[in-house]
Amino acid sequence: MSQQPRVQKTTVIRVELTEQQYEALSKRAKEAGYSSVEAFVEAAISGAAAAPVQLPEGLEERLTKRVERIIQDVLNPFTQKVDELARRLAQVQEDVESLKEALRQRPQERPVQRPPAERAAEQSAAIERLRRQGVVFSEDVAYLRAPDRFFAKLERLGAVVIQLPEGQAAVDADFWRKFLAELEGTSLRDARQVADKLAASMGDKAAALFNRLVKSGLAVYDEDSRKWSVRSVKGRVQAEEEEEGEEGEEEEGEEEGY
Repeated sequence: MSQQPRVQKTTVIRVELTEQQYEALSKRAKEAGYSSVEAFVEAAISGAAAAPVQLPEGLEERLTKRVERIIQDVLNPFTQKVDELARRLAQVQEDVESLKEALRQRPQERPVQRPPAERAAEQSAAIERLRRQGVVFSEDVAYLRAPDRFFAKLERLGAVVIQLPEGQAAVDADFWRKFLAELEGTSLRDARQVADKLAASMGDKAAALFNRLVKSGLAVYDEDSRKWSVRSVKGRVQAEEEEEGEEGEEEEGEEEGY
C-alpha cells in the first residue's frame, strides 16, 4: 500500500499596519532587493531576509573622490595635447598676420627692363615662327598668361589678326596674301571642296582658317560674281600692309616664349 504525500499545513497571519509603516516596510523591501513587500516578509519569516548593507561612514565619499582622480588621470594627457594644439594654432595665426603685414609694407618691385636688343630678338623669333607656321590660333598659345598681348604684339609686327567667335587668329602677311589669292581664284562653290583645295596647295592651317572664316560669316560666296570674298578683314589688312615693318613699344609684363 503506497504512502500518501504529506500535505503541508499553512497558517494565515493577519497584520494590520498603518500607511507610514507599510511605506517604511516597502522601502526596506526594495533596499534588500525584493520585488514586493509580501516576498520580503516571507523571506524575513523564514530567516532569509537580510538587513541592507550599510557602508562605513565616509567610505562612499572616499570612493567617489578616488574614481574622480582616476578619470582625471586618464583625461589629463589628452587635455594637455588639446592645449598644445590650441597654442600652436594661435602661434601660426600670429605668424600669418605678421607675414601679411610685412607684405603690405614691402615696396612694390619694378619689373626688370630687358635690353632693347633682347626684346628685338624675341620679337624677331616670334614673327619668324609665325612666318613658318602661317597661322596661329588662340588655342595654340593657351599656355600664355596674356594671349591677347601676344596677338597685339604680332599685329604690331605686321601680322594680320582676325577676331573670330572662338578666339583670335594671327596670320603671316605673305601667307594671308597668298590665301586670298587662292580663295578668290577658285570657282568652286562647295566650302568642303574649297577647304580641300587650300589644304592641298597651302596646308592644313589654310584649310582650318578658311573653315573658321566661313563659320563666322567672314568668308562668303558671291552668287553674282561666282567668287569667294572675305568681309571685314580686307580693310584691316590694307592698313597693316601700310604699317608693316613698324614696331610698337612692348607692354610691361608681356608674355614671351612662343
